[in-house]
Amino acid sequence: MGENRFALKSARIFIMGALIVAATTIILVRLFDLQVTNFKYYQERSISQREAYIPINPERGVIYDRNMKVLADNTQVERVVISPYDIKSEEAERLIAQGLSELLEVDYEEIYEKTQKKNRKYELIKSGVEADLAAKVLQFIAENSIDPNAIYLEPETKRVYPYANLAAQLIGFTGAENEGQFGIEYQYNGYLKGAPGRIITVKNAMGKSVNPELETYVDVQNGNNIILTIDLTIQSILEKNLEEAFNESLPRERAVGIVMDVNTGEILAMATKPDFDPNDPYNYDPDILEYINLNEKTLAEIESQEYESEEEKERATNIQKLYKLWNNKAVSETYEPGSTFKVITAAMAFEEKAVSPTDIFVCSGSYTVSGIPIACHYAAGHGRETFAYGLQQSCNPCLMQTAERIGNADFLKYLDAFGYNTRTGIDLPFESLSAMHAPQNFRSVELATASFGQRFEITPIQQLVGLAAVANGGKLVVPHVVKSIMDDSGNVVKNFEPEITHMVLSEETCNTLTSILAEGVANGGAAKNAYVTGYDVAAKTGTSEKGVNTGKYIGSCMAYAPADDPKIIVLIIVDEPTGGVAYGSQIAAPYISKTLSEVLPYMGIEPSYEELIESYVNVKNYKGQDAAQAKEDIIAKGLRCTVVGEGDTVKDQLPKTGSVIPKNGVVVLYTENAGEEELVPVPDANGLNAKQADDKMAAAGLNINIIGAEDINSLATARSQKPAAGELVLPGTIVEVEFRHDTVTD
Repeated sequence: MGENRFALKSARIFIMGALIVAATTIILVRLFDLQVTNFKYYQERSISQREAYIPINPERGVIYDRNMKVLADNTQVERVVISPYDIKSEEAERLIAQGLSELLEVDYEEIYEKTQKKNRKYELIKSGVEADLAAKVLQFIAENSIDPNAIYLEPETKRVYPYANLAAQLIGFTGAENEGQFGIEYQYNGYLKGAPGRIITVKNAMGKSVNPELETYVDVQNGNNIILTIDLTIQSILEKNLEEAFNESLPRERAVGIVMDVNTGEILAMATKPDFDPNDPYNYDPDILEYINLNEKTLAEIESQEYESEEEKERATNIQKLYKLWNNKAVSETYEPGSTFKVITAAMAFEEKAVSPTDIFVCSGSYTVSGIPIACHYAAGHGRETFAYGLQQSCNPCLMQTAERIGNADFLKYLDAFGYNTRTGIDLPFESLSAMHAPQNFRSVELATASFGQRFEITPIQQLVGLAAVANGGKLVVPHVVKSIMDDSGNVVKNFEPEITHMVLSEETCNTLTSILAEGVANGGAAKNAYVTGYDVAAKTGTSEKGVNTGKYIGSCMAYAPADDPKIIVLIIVDEPTGGVAYGSQIAAPYISKTLSEVLPYMGIEPSYEELIESYVNVKNYKGQDAAQAKEDIIAKGLRCTVVGEGDTVKDQLPKTGSVIPKNGVVVLYTENAGEEELVPVPDANGLNAKQADDKMAAAGLNINIIGAEDINSLATARSQKPAAGELVLPGTIVEVEFRHDTVTD
C-alpha cells in the first residue's frame, strides 16, 4: 500500500516535471523565434503598429507645346475625408452623412456605410473638391460643432486643360488617382505621374504623434514635364478649319486632320472632330454622339448583355461611344485612302522606270481587268492622256494600267517599303495595324483596285508618313509628338531626335512627282481647290467608297508646301459625309487651302507674288506723306484713290500697309479735318466668279481678297464672304471671298 502511494506520487512528480520542462521548452522556442529567427518580422510589425504614414502626393508633370505654352497643368483642390473612429454617436453619423451628401452630391447611404467602419480613420468621400465647395464643407463642420478629426480636408491637385477641347484626343485626360487615360497622358503616364513621398511618425496608444523629432520624411518626386512637337497656333488653325469641314459635311464617322514636318516627322497639329473637353470628359452633348458609330462587334457585345431597362442599355451604348470619341482617329482607326494613294502608285512606277510623265494612256471611262470593268470617276472618259495629266485628273484607268507595268510582286514590295504593313511607331497609344491583302490573294483585280487606294485599309498617320516620303526626297520618317522630357528642375531627362528608318525613293522620283502634283493644283487638276495664293502647293485629292455598293464614302485631300522646298504636309479626311457631296476635291481640299494659307505665313514662309504681279498690288505706307503725291503714286500702280478730308497730309489709310489688293482696287486716304466717312453696304458675291465678284466690290468702293481661286480669271464660284453681304463697312475695306470649283471630281 505504501509502495503504491510512493509510486503514484513519483509519477505525479515526473508528469509535473515533464510539463514544466515542456512549457519551458515552448517558451524558450517561442522566445528564440521572436528574438532570433523572426526578430526582423516582429520588429517591423511592432514599429508599424506604432507608426503613422502620412502620404504626400506628387505634382503631375506639365504638358507644354513646342513654344512652352501650357496645354495641361494642375490646380489646387481638396479631398474630403472622414474618420469613422472619431465619430462617436449615431446622431453624428446621420448628420455627417446627410450634410456631406447634400454638399458634395454623394449618395447618402454610401457615406453612412463608411461611417460604420469604426476601426478606420480614413474613408475618402470625394476628391477634386474646388475651393468654394471646400469652404462650405468647413462651414458645415463649424456650424454643427463636429469634431475636426471626424471630417477633414486634404490638399491635392486636379488636372486642368486651359484650352479645353483643343487637341483633346491627342493630349487625353486623367482619371482615378490622377492616372492618364488616353493620349499623351496615357502614353507618358510613367514620366508624368511622379512618385509619392510620405511622413513617418511614431504614435502612442491613442494614435497621437508623440515626438516630431522621430518623424522621417521620404521626399516626394514630382512628375516630369513633357514638351510636345505640337504648335498651339497651328493646332488652332487646323481645328478651326476642320470644324468648318465637319459642319459642312456632317460626316457620320468624324473628320480628322494632321499637320507634320515632312523632314523630321514632328507632328505640328493633330485633331479629330467632334471632340470633347478633357476637363470634364464624361459630360457630352447627345447630338455629338449621333456622329459616333460603333462597329458590329461592339454592338453585338452590347446586345449580348442583359439590361433592366432600355435606358440602361442606352447608357451602356453611350459609354462605348465615348470611348470611341476619346480615341485618336488619326492613329487608332483605319480607312480606305482612295485617290491620295495614287501618289504612292505613281512613285513606285517612277522608281521602277515603269512609266514616264509623257507616256500615253487611254481612258474610255472604265478599264477591264480579268473580265471585270472598273470605272473611272469621269464616266465619259478622259480619252488620250499623258501619265502626268492622268494623275492630275485622278484617272483610275491610267493608274490601273500603270500598276500592271509595276507588277504584283514589286507593288507588294513597295507596300512594305512605305511601311503600310507595320505600325509607324508614333508615340501615341492604341495605334492600329493596317488591313492589307494577303500576298497569296493579291491578284490582278486586287492590284487594279489597290492602285487607286481601294479595298485595303491603313491609318491616317500611315498615309501621311508615306506621302511625306515623296515630299522630303524619299525618306521614311518616324512620326512623333514629344520633343523632350524635363524634370521638375528643368533638366532634360530625354530628347527625341528625328528618326529616319530608310530611303524608299530617289530624289529624282520625288522631284518629278512633286512637279506634276503642283502643276495640277495651279492649272486645273482635280486638286485645284487646294490652291493657295502666293504659294506653290503639291496636292492630291481622294474619294473612296467604303466596301462595295454601300453608298458610304470618304473624302480626303493631302498637300505639301512649298512645292520647291517642302516644309509641311497636311492631310484632312472627312469620313462618311452626309451633306450631299462626297468628293475630297470639294469637301476636304478647300480646307487644306485655308489651313495652308494661314500656317505657311505663320511659319515665316514668305509668299511669292511673281505669278500675281500683273494683277495685284502690295499697298504701301502713305501715312505722313503729301496727299497729292500719295494719290499720284497709287494711281500709277493701277489702283483707284479716294482722299477724305481737306488737309495736305495723310493721317490714315484703308486698306492698311502691306495689304494685297487687285489692281482695280481702291485706297482711301484720310487727311486732316476728315469727317466721319459714310459707310457702304457689302455686295453679295455668292455664285459669282472671281472677276465678277472683283468688279462688284470695286463698284461699291471696296477691295476683294480672293481665296481658293487661282487668279482673277478663275471660273471658280464664290461660296462665302467676310464681311457678310449687306454689312456696313468703311470704303476701302477688304472683303474676303472664298471661291470653290464645284465641278471637280476625283
